[in-house]
Amino acid sequence: MAPSKQWMELVDNRLDEVYLASVQKFLDYAFQRTGEEHEIRCPSVKCFNTILGTHKLVETHLLVYGIIRNYTFWYHHGERLGEPLTEYESEDEDGDIVEECESEDEVEELLRELYHNLDGGSTHTDCDDLLEEPNVEAIFFYSLLKDFEKPLYKNSKSSKLSSLIKLLHIKSIGRWSNASFTMILKLLKDELLSDDADLPNSYYEVKKIIQELRLSYNKIDACTNDCMLYWKEDSLLDSCKICGASRWRINTHNGETKNKKGKKIASKSLRYFPLNPRLQRLFMSTKTSTLMTWHKDERVDDGIMRHPADSMAWKSFDELHPSFAVDPRNV
Repeated sequence: MAPSKQWMELVDNRLDEVYLASVQKFLDYAFQRTGEEHEIRCPSVKCFNTILGTHKLVETHLLVYGIIRNYTFWYHHGERLGEPLTEYESEDEDGDIVEECESEDEVEELLRELYHNLDGGSTHTDCDDLLEEPNVEAIFFYSLLKDFEKPLYKNSKSSKLSSLIKLLHIKSIGRWSNASFTMILKLLKDELLSDDADLPNSYYEVKKIIQELRLSYNKIDACTNDCMLYWKEDSLLDSCKICGASRWRINTHNGETKNKKGKKIASKSLRYFPLNPRLQRLFMSTKTSTLMTWHKDERVDDGIMRHPADSMAWKSFDELHPSFAVDPRNV
């Protein structure tokens, strides 16, 4: 797991004890994760990850010049996508690492980031008080907000929505199956919580609620041998037009492509997050929106490639479409 990165905010106060100690933790992490014994890339403002340096050299540069502020994902130093950060973790009584789930405030913040232009500040918004009929997007927001404010049960410390998000977080970390998650819900609802607990009955019902957060994915059937996608004009095909393999999972006992419910199951599927909503969320979040215009606001054109905007392809596109390039939000 990557060390906490809050110390990077102290780059203007590099004599702070927290900064000094964190530099050592970063160096230990970087040399261990990269497997290098002598040299790693130097992430100082002077070197910008373009120059190799020894442990002592990198340490000196980080203390003298400071670390690059925007280098918050240490991909040059062994960090991998999805790796947990220690600043979001704590140890339990047995010393095991436990990831902390979102607080109530963070869940509310998530909703407000997704629908930031739909409320006037108060979380207790009543649709009846609106001067005009809310649009479809607003109706989604008010529905989620109603779930957020509703306690899971009487005198509960957690709302329904917050509880579901935390349960799904644990499911993901623990790699529970959908069936086991449904069993947990049933146990909580039937035996552990009060009768008035407003908890869904299955993973499928929870998934429908969370999908309204716009955090879901799209799915396209694929050839079992990765030859093609069953997409657009090929969406109705039953077999691969390249290798001839069946699109559907075949029952080895009876040779049928339909399951007991009479439904065909694809042998392989591609799951992806659509690009447009992903870009929209990056601009909607206050935590990432400023980073999306870094190439325009803070990039230095000094001949060193640090960002896709430094590439010939990006620059050529800007020359061909100047009206598009003039807006720094167009990435």
